[in-house]
Amino acid sequence: MEPLKPPKTFKIYTLIKQTGASFTYTSGTSSSTTLGLGFFISQQEAEHQRTVEVLKDTSTGLNKPKFHVFELEVPNPIYEE
Repeated sequence: MEPLKPPKTFKIYTLIKQTGASFTYTSGTSSSTTLGLGFFISQQEAEHQRTVEVLKDTSTGLNKPKFHVFELEVPNPIYEE
């Protein structure tokens, strides 16, 4: 039996708030599935946070922000060749 080797890269998800031409990361809730400001381990967690952000936003008209979820593939820091 051989141990599983760590993958070369892994996927993370980010949630970006767009207001006009301004882009910012969303804060997110503090949980074990967040990787810092606006970054999430799973797409489901990022989508859930997007729903929370849309529901708590009270602005209207041209100032109403849009929320975007992006999938990023990043190098795994523990990968060894």
